[in-house]
Amino acid sequence: MPDLFAGAARRVINPPLGIRTFGFSSREGLVQAIESDLSATALVLSDGEGRVVIVATDTGWMDLPVMNGLRARVADAVGTAPSHVMVNLNHTHSSPAMPEWFPDEPGQIALQSRYQEDLCGWIVEAAREADDRMVAARIGAGRGECPIGVYRRETDPDGEIFLGEVPGHPTDPAVGVLRVDDLDGRPIATLFSYGCHPVTIGPRSMVASPDFPGAARALVENAIGGLSLFLQGCGGNIMPRGGLSMETDCRDEKDRIGSTLGAEAVKAAAAIHTHRKRGERRRMGSLSRISVWPWKPVTGPSCTCLSAADETLTLRFIDLPPLDEARAIRAECHDARETVAGRGGEAWEYLVTTRFADWSDRLVEAVETGGASIDVVVQAIRINDIILAANSTETFFETGLAIKARSPFPHTLALGYTNGCVCYLPRAENYPEGGWDIRKRWYGVPDLLFQAYSMPTAIHPESERRVVDRTLALIEGLR
Repeated sequence: MPDLFAGAARRVINPPLGIRTFGFSSREGLVQAIESDLSATALVLSDGEGRVVIVATDTGWMDLPVMNGLRARVADAVGTAPSHVMVNLNHTHSSPAMPEWFPDEPGQIALQSRYQEDLCGWIVEAAREADDRMVAARIGAGRGECPIGVYRRETDPDGEIFLGEVPGHPTDPAVGVLRVDDLDGRPIATLFSYGCHPVTIGPRSMVASPDFPGAARALVENAIGGLSLFLQGCGGNIMPRGGLSMETDCRDEKDRIGSTLGAEAVKAAAAIHTHRKRGERRRMGSLSRISVWPWKPVTGPSCTCLSAADETLTLRFIDLPPLDEARAIRAECHDARETVAGRGGEAWEYLVTTRFADWSDRLVEAVETGGASIDVVVQAIRINDIILAANSTETFFETGLAIKARSPFPHTLALGYTNGCVCYLPRAENYPEGGWDIRKRWYGVPDLLFQAYSMPTAIHPESERRVVDRTLALIEGLR
């Protein structure tokens, strides 16, 4: 059996001041300060032949073609295949916008383009350095539970769904933890996963921030040592308890939420022993009858399997409207933007109407060209009896639970927001009974507001099932 080797490295990825953030249409302003360092951390694992790269980055969104190019660059830097590179976005809503996200003014697009180029370069550098720092290693897995997440699809007395809190609704409280140590048990990296929107830094705070994952990482690193990687799980319909922070200084709530999560990750990581285990029970020489279980070193192969696979899955949209209706919608959306601009409306109003105008352009284009599908990436990485199962959507917690329940491996981490972030992935039962209405503004239900991603219409309700089935097929292929 081969041995496992591991190395980790980090780059600070702070943006320039004056850049727009991607996360809130209601945020009226540009980045004025860095709340705490944003970072990208790379972990490279090898069995002496092949390599797997796991990158965790304080980035909210990246375009799928850009991400495909980044994964290819990372793969080339360390000598592996792009399918063996995983880039997980923590989805902080206080991270910089990317040039493909929004039809912004030329100065902003130029600023965002330079930042995106720098970001990709920093991630490649971190991966290359992690590869250079590899040493013999072992890996172990554990699990905790954390109560910071709350289901956010609340229903009002009229039966309308809006973004709120449903405290009694089930969630997935699991904190998946992986500990990678050298052969003496000294930590190289601690990976921990949880599914929850990073929005404790709210829309009135004009800062760039990793949000609560950054505070959680800091606590883990201070307590355990080494570097820590937060992997965003399936939090598409989960908010932090306490909801959206509306203060201008949100650090208190961010630190409280992050410390709660980080403490649970520390507790689970501290219980993982990679270099020693309890030996056989024996009696201690003493006047009293005392039995002990002495520690003994872990021996044998440290790597039984290291492999990965990915697949691009094409999801179809529901039926597009007739061309005349699409053009009428486009005219309405552009008129609405011009009206806001003409009366000197609020900045957030102009941002929202600009988003809908952009969406309406893409709607007409899709009808004219017959573009009725969207691509997502599904991926699985196996490390011994551990599986990281991921896809490039805002995935609901129920989908993550389904993948973990049906996985044949004892330790499965289900991740969204990975290798891109192309859309929400609601389940069939999350769609309204009367079907998705292209003219309705689903402001209260972001996961049905496909216009937020400038998608021409909703993805088909079968999409979530297909993503789950293909993810499980990849996992099965790695057995």
